[in-house]
Amino acid sequence: MTQSDPLPPEWASQFDGTHLEDKLHVAAMLATVDAEGWPHLAYLGAGEVLVHDLRRVSVCLWPASRTTANLQRVGRGVLYAAAVGAVWEAKFVAVLRAGPNTPVIFDFDVTEVHRHAAPYAEVTALIGFRLGDPPATVERWRQQIEKMRHPRTL
Repeated sequence: MTQSDPLPPEWASQFDGTHLEDKLHVAAMLATVDAEGWPHLAYLGAGEVLVHDLRRVSVCLWPASRTTANLQRVGRGVLYAAAVGAVWEAKFVAVLRAGPNTPVIFDFDVTEVHRHAAPYAEVTALIGFRLGDPPATVERWRQQIEKMRHPRTL
């Protein structure tokens, strides 16, 4: 894929903010670089990523997380998720959304998309996790999605 290609619709539909109770297994990895130049990964669920369109994505992060610090410092990263039998890599430029610090919302402009696949295997998931309290998590996700849907105006 090239810079002109957007994320595939199947990738985006996993992070559309709807039917969160059915997406407890959906996850993405957010890669940033720490202050020492080392890669840092954050694992996000379906209620922490919102695709506005195939080139704009928002994420909801904890204020004191290393990922938040890395994005504030560098302003770019890579978001990975599995869809259509492959891993999709979306490079982005991040902008911190103005407003209250809990939760912290970054808006991403996707600059480049790559598909990673092998002819002998189908990727079915990137990562997996089991939530300790699914109803509470889904409720938190719903609140976060609502905040990400409505950008703040200055």
